Order: sequence, then C-alpha cells, then structure tokens
Amino acid sequence: MARRTPVRQSGAATRARILDVSLGLFIADSFQGTSVRDIADHVGVTQPTLYYHFGSKDGILAALIEPLVQGGEKLLDHLASLDVESGARADRALEGYYDLIVEHLDVFLFVETDRSVRSHPVAGHRLAEQAARFIGLLAGSTAHEDRIGAAAAIGAVRRPLRLPGIDPLQDRASILRRARAALTASS
Repeated sequence: MARRTPVRQSGAATRARILDVSLGLFIADSFQGTSVRDIADHVGVTQPTLYYHFGSKDGILAALIEPLVQGGEKLLDHLASLDVESGARADRALEGYYDLIVEHLDVFLFVETDRSVRSHPVAGHRLAEQAARFIGLLAGSTAHEDRIGAAAAIGAVRRPLRLPGIDPLQDRASILRRARAALTASS
C-alpha cells in the first residue's frame, strides 16, 4: 500500500479512513505485524491523531470487530426470543449467521485467518465467547453429539467463504444446505 500525503478530513472521515487502511494492512501483514506508525503513515496522519481517534492499536481492532460482534449479539438475542421448534430455530440461526458473516466479510476473513486476533486477550475472547453461545443455541442442548453437530454446521458455513471463487450470494443456498446436513448428521 502506498503512503499518503496528509489531507484535511473531517473527524468521521479520518476515523473511517483509519479503519479502512488498518483493515487492509492487518490483512496484508497481520494485526501483530502492523504498527501504529505503519497505519499513520499509510493514512497520512500523525500518530497522535490516530491515538486521538482510537487510543491504541487495540482500539482500532475493537472498532473493526464491533459491528460483527454487535450483529452477533443482535442475532443471538433474536434467536433466543423465537417461539419456534428447534429445527426452525436452527435454520434461522444458520441463515442469520451466514448473512452476518457475509455482511462483514472482510472483517470476518481477517479475524478468521489472523491468529494474533484469535488469541487477542480482549477481541479474541469476545469472539470466542460469542461463538460458544451460538454453538449452544444452535445445538439446542448440552449433549456432546449435539454440540459437535453445531460446531460442524458452523464450520460448514465459515470454511467455504474462505475458498477462492466462492460467490457469497450465488453459493448461499448450497452452503446453508450443507451446514444443515452437518448439523443433523448422526454418527
């Protein structure tokens, strides 16, 4: 990514630009491999400007994942409130989960592939905790086999989206069909 010369922008525009550039750098070089200086230089702002908007590199990471986490919380709350049989809840859960990931695909792919994010004490913990809640809701019970099926279904949603040539809109039905099969498969 080429470095930018400083340009006057509004606070919101600067904040959005920092997030956009940060995500690109994190994807290219990893969260751990990208410094605050790298981000500031590529955005064309000073490091104090970056700290003003986010406080730290961890603050940038938190802001990047927040829409994904908030969307997940909203989905979990919605699913928990549904008064439907477990099969219909599972279908809605997988569809909602898929749509949430696709809505935030760049951030999801970054989180999914960057070990330093998954092991991050705050961001990684929040994402893992949410995933565990989703597995529990999708399983519908604490039975070991049900939790294995739920984890397999989640993997059946996530993994294809990492493959080259996947079109999230065109391949949605096929991916969801296979995720449902993973959920209901018996050993």
